[in-house]
Amino acid sequence: MERMIAYCGLDCAACPARIATLNDDDALRAETAAKWNAAFGFPADPALVECVGCSGDGAKIGHCAECDMRLCAMAKGLATCAGCAEFEACERIRRFMADVPEARANLEGLRA
Repeated sequence: MERMIAYCGLDCAACPARIATLNDDDALRAETAAKWNAAFGFPADPALVECVGCSGDGAKIGHCAECDMRLCAMAKGLATCAGCAEFEACERIRRFMADVPEARANLEGLRA
């Protein structure tokens, strides 16, 4: 499977919102909305499950469109937060990686 590492370290290629968008899969949109509603406690509407990936041109799902890490990395012209000179000291990315170990692994792999 391809990998498409977002600014924060998540793999957009594995994201069900992106997969549903690319495949125009309404069943996957509904399943993703239901799972995210249960997991994150917000009313996720299947019609809003539309995303082409964090760094791509086009739709972004929910918080990804306004994510501080994404906006910061874009302003610095970085491909991901892994390339930032402030990576080790950045409280924002450190908090995120503590909650999302797969993002940590992806970013640390890019830094190696």
